[in-house]
Amino acid sequence: MKLFAVLLFASLMLAQPNLQGVYQSIPDRTTLPGGLKNSGSPAAISLLPEAAQQAKSIDLKKDPWKACQPVGPFRMMAKEQIKVEFVQVSGMIVMLFEDLSHGMSRTVYLKRGHPAKLELTWLGDSVGKWEGDTLVVDTVAFNDRTWLNEEGAQHSDALHLVERIRSLIGGQYLEHKMTAEDPKTLAQPYTYTRYFKKLDTEVMDDPCQDEQ
Repeated sequence: MKLFAVLLFASLMLAQPNLQGVYQSIPDRTTLPGGLKNSGSPAAISLLPEAAQQAKSIDLKKDPWKACQPVGPFRMMAKEQIKVEFVQVSGMIVMLFEDLSHGMSRTVYLKRGHPAKLELTWLGDSVGKWEGDTLVVDTVAFNDRTWLNEEGAQHSDALHLVERIRSLIGGQYLEHKMTAEDPKTLAQPYTYTRYFKKLDTEVMDDPCQDEQ
């Protein structure tokens, strides 16, 4: 009986995809085998009229990015040349960004749903599950201190992100699809795709220079 339990546990561990490692986003002009390439951008979101008018009134000099503040997952995962380490531990996956000031570190919880009461934060509350070889991350509960893009687009407390992350080409790359839904500010859900190359390196300190 004990041997069966050990074999079952081992088989489950082998079946779970392994995202562990350090990855860097590929340039927009790069095309991977199979014609895979980055597509979409936070700048291309479509805002509802009231939200679009609000964005026009925003002082772009107050962009959280320029103040070395967290920018939230929707903007962070689309930034050029970001480097992130995926660390898989019991019941969670932790994402460690080299650009710590803007990305901080995200924890994706695999063994729980969203609590009934959540504190609103820059990064939101992320829960994940495996759908075959794809990690699906559901994130809610964002505060109002991040922007959807550098053009001043704001979001509401209804912002909901869904990410689909999978390993490709023998583990050499990650595909990351980000979808944002916010019925209070977005005219329709928006999805962009980014690809990340696995590196044989470590994440280092990348200090931010305050532009304000």
